[in-house]
Amino acid sequence: MASKRCLVSAAIIIMTEDEDFDLPDEEFSFVTLFAACSDIQEQRKRYKVERFVQDVVSRYSLDTFKTFFRVSKTTFETILENIQHIPELLLREPAAGRPQISHEKDLLMMLWYIGSQETIRSIADRFNVSESTFHSHNRRLLDVFQKYFLQKFVIWPNDVQTVNNEFEIKKNFPGVIGAIDSTHIRVKPPSGHSNDYFNRKKFHSVILQAVCRGDKRFTDIFCGWPGRVHDARVFQNSPLRQRGPILCGQCHLLGDGAYPCKRWLITPYRNRGNLTRDQIKFNQILSSTRVIIENSFGILKGRFRRLQFVEMNDISYVVKAIITACILHNICILNQDELDEHFDNDPQQVPLIIPMFENDAEGQLKRQLLTRQLAIT
Repeated sequence: MASKRCLVSAAIIIMTEDEDFDLPDEEFSFVTLFAACSDIQEQRKRYKVERFVQDVVSRYSLDTFKTFFRVSKTTFETILENIQHIPELLLREPAAGRPQISHEKDLLMMLWYIGSQETIRSIADRFNVSESTFHSHNRRLLDVFQKYFLQKFVIWPNDVQTVNNEFEIKKNFPGVIGAIDSTHIRVKPPSGHSNDYFNRKKFHSVILQAVCRGDKRFTDIFCGWPGRVHDARVFQNSPLRQRGPILCGQCHLLGDGAYPCKRWLITPYRNRGNLTRDQIKFNQILSSTRVIIENSFGILKGRFRRLQFVEMNDISYVVKAIITACILHNICILNQDELDEHFDNDPQQVPLIIPMFENDAEGQLKRQLLTRQLAIT
């Protein structure tokens, strides 16, 4: 009887709130209420796809597979081969009980998550697992990618001359080992720290600082600082700030005006209306060479669409999801796996903020020498 009362109450509430629900008084009976409530319950029922991987994914064409999982079938198989023997992912010996989730299904679930903005609930239903199972398996793979693949696929170049040539062939800027910049990844802010993550572009974010080479592979990434922090402060606290002089040697990174000018990090002249023709030309060439890092961010967010907004309660796993996307980005480039989808990384025109740290003498001298060299090209 109690359950009937609940059904009647629910139906009455729904019908009184629904302007389109109009029923003659003589037909307004318990049977009608029960039928209406049952129909609503049916609509809200969750439908899981029992054999999505076996019966649906297995029939995808190569193009359809890439559309949904954001990597080619060949790249997928390469990654799958790499995770098969990782200790944390070893399958237990077959025994009675619920069947184990295969490595293939694990990886497909994670790629679907990284490559879309679909809800966790919807992804779990699609792959016929509970939400808690999806969360635990997804987090386990994110842990594995950071632990085993970060230092394998996001590496500083040892083919220095090749990288120099990749950049010089674009706009004749010599000695470049990489381009550096930061981008904001939209996130759900951690509870109690909303203001820390609210950036100058008026949304909540964490910051991804990255260096890329001429083929758009990331060679250094540093992620996790709240969006309110200035790019220069993030740089100052990154490992690259300490290791940069050794890593770059006689070469240099190219950065924008948010960074300090150093011997190993060249930035544009600050324009106060008094730049010479050669300095203006230098700034133009630097900017058109350095833009490759912005293109890399656009490709990253266009391909792995979860990075357009990451909604996780645990900020550490937000960071791991971003890092995993960067690793996948590099793996795709190495596999010549292109996807022509670019996300407009920074649609808002935000005024350049004055750098927080002063240029050093060595950096300014090197910039002057480069300015003279580029003036005659």
